[in-house]
Amino acid sequence: MVMNKIKAEIISIGNELLAGITVNTNAAYLAKQLKSVGIETQWITTIADERDEILSALKTASQRAQVVISTGGLGPTPDDITKRTICEFFGVKLEFVSEVFEDVRRFVTSRKFSLNKVNREQAVIPQCDRILRNLKGTAPGLYFERNGVHYFFLPGVPGEVYHLTEKDIIPLLKDIFHLKPLKTHLLRTTGIPESRIIEIIGDLVEEHQNIRMAFLPRFRGVDLRFTAPDNDPRTLAEFETLVSGVRRRLQKYIFTEDELDIEEIIGRILRMKSLTLSIAESFTGGLIGDMITNIPGSSDYFLGDTVTYSNESKIRLLGVQSKTLEKFGAVSEETVKEMVRGVQKLFNSNCAIATTGIAGPGGATETKPVGLSYIAARVGEDERVMEFQFGTERLMNKKRGAIAGMELLRRLLLKIE
Repeated sequence: MVMNKIKAEIISIGNELLAGITVNTNAAYLAKQLKSVGIETQWITTIADERDEILSALKTASQRAQVVISTGGLGPTPDDITKRTICEFFGVKLEFVSEVFEDVRRFVTSRKFSLNKVNREQAVIPQCDRILRNLKGTAPGLYFERNGVHYFFLPGVPGEVYHLTEKDIIPLLKDIFHLKPLKTHLLRTTGIPESRIIEIIGDLVEEHQNIRMAFLPRFRGVDLRFTAPDNDPRTLAEFETLVSGVRRRLQKYIFTEDELDIEEIIGRILRMKSLTLSIAESFTGGLIGDMITNIPGSSDYFLGDTVTYSNESKIRLLGVQSKTLEKFGAVSEETVKEMVRGVQKLFNSNCAIATTGIAGPGGATETKPVGLSYIAARVGEDERVMEFQFGTERLMNKKRGAIAGMELLRRLLLKIE
């Protein structure tokens, strides 16, 4: 059991982060990894790649955190500001390390490139307590310990951050602080807003305040992540009580308890039942098909997708009746029913999804506002149609429509109302 809170600070170095050009995914990843072993990230500091800023951030972090992780600034830049500033802060010198150069040489030549002067400079690094070998890039990670504070310096490329964190940082921190992973659990929901979830389970959360519970909204739905603050048996029993209670109340909205997305769940169900799928998309513009085919092995169950954006294509490819379009319009329950039946027949698939809607910002009428959508799913002869009123932002409407289509199919496959 971790008795005292171990505080961490993440320092993100990069002018591109401050300019909003690059999203800081590294900080989110690192905080999540640290939390998994019971280390709380108390501060995330983003700074420019400038000497004074780096020195100030390191000085501040050294006075309040036990773990400091810095990302960025270690790439093959001509000025080496970050590396030289690290040397200044710790009172060390730059040195050429042949083992690092060999790693750089191996990495560069494996990609059929020739070594150059810049590559050699990658092997010139501050004298540190431990070198974190980078097998995914050319800049190694660095580790220092000073006065009980543990410093890690990483390159800024996300894949390299993940590699070094999992290979070196987390194992080293576990050893230093004698950490045991905290008990965590994920319930991933869709088709229900956060406010409604709170209304349904609020009393359970209030009753079990000792257990940390995070509500994490995404465009795909809301993730519920539970964390036990320690490994005491009584705490773990309370943890299980809360998770099982929430699971019971939100059962029909929970599509997985793993780090999986709904397209992966759909694929597993279709494969398990030996069923095939086809899709007809209008306002989602092929997004459902794109998400389905991002899953390796989707050819086992996915037959095809038609993006029938115009009325003509709905008539010609899917067999939608022109009188249906004239009477009810393209965005209607009647039209989406004919679309889903038509695409199922076109591909001779067991299952089908169809979408039609007004993505926006134009296209609305007095009776059909932006965001109005109709989505249908079929499994054999079983069919469901739902009306949705999404928002006014075009791309978000497409994403929400794609998720809603797959969720409608999931519920039909599992016979969930």
